Amino acid sequence: MLFESSWLIGLHIPPSLLPSWLMWLANIIFLGVIVFAGRQAPVRMLLQNQPSQHVYFGAMVVLLLMWGIKAGVTPGLGFHHLGATIFTLMFGWSLAIFGLGAVLLLSLVLQNGSAGFLPLDEMLLQLTTLGVNGLLSIVVPVWASWVVLKFTQRRLPDNFFIYIFVVAFFGAGIAVAASRLVAILVFWLAGAYPNDTLISQSLLMMPLFMFPEAFITGMLISIFVVYKPSWVITFEDERYIIGK
Repeated sequence: MLFESSWLIGLHIPPSLLPSWLMWLANIIFLGVIVFAGRQAPVRMLLQNQPSQHVYFGAMVVLLLMWGIKAGVTPGLGFHHLGATIFTLMFGWSLAIFGLGAVLLLSLVLQNGSAGFLPLDEMLLQLTTLGVNGLLSIVVPVWASWVVLKFTQRRLPDNFFIYIFVVAFFGAGIAVAASRLVAILVFWLAGAYPNDTLISQSLLMMPLFMFPEAFITGMLISIFVVYKPSWVITFEDERYIIGK
């Protein structure tokens, strides 16, 4: 397992790895998700709240830098910090999809770092992978994080530690697992890699990358809800602290 620093992290599935029809189908689905999220996102509230804007765009910049570190050498099977759970908990699922989508697009435009921008024809080719990468790295983990949040709110006691350890910590790990398992399924159905490669370089390595994602997310969320609870839109004092 090798670690490398590069701007080519947001788009970690190259266009040659999957059939073109699957890429375009993923683009259509991802566009539909973006449109639906746009209709649900509290954009007006964000635009009217300057401190929230600073937090939102600052989080995007930090995540873009974190996406500059990935583990793995096989295209499509590498790992990087997703940030889906922390974005979902801080801003809600719709703004999380928008923010992560912007980071994904920027990581394409800025890839190669000091080597400069990609040629236009190659950049357009890379753009065809936005859908599949967006679905696997953004939509699936955001959806998984949101499901965990809603499940705990309906089935578990409203408790501060449940929010930190179950929603944030385990939720982030589940988000990584969901993203990777769906990716493995896509690669298997498309015949992109032999089964032993998918198992040895992705499935078996998955637990090693679930813990860092869970630890970072749980640590940051616990700090935010203590010192800056207004930054975490899904955390409510009345639900998790007052009267407990």
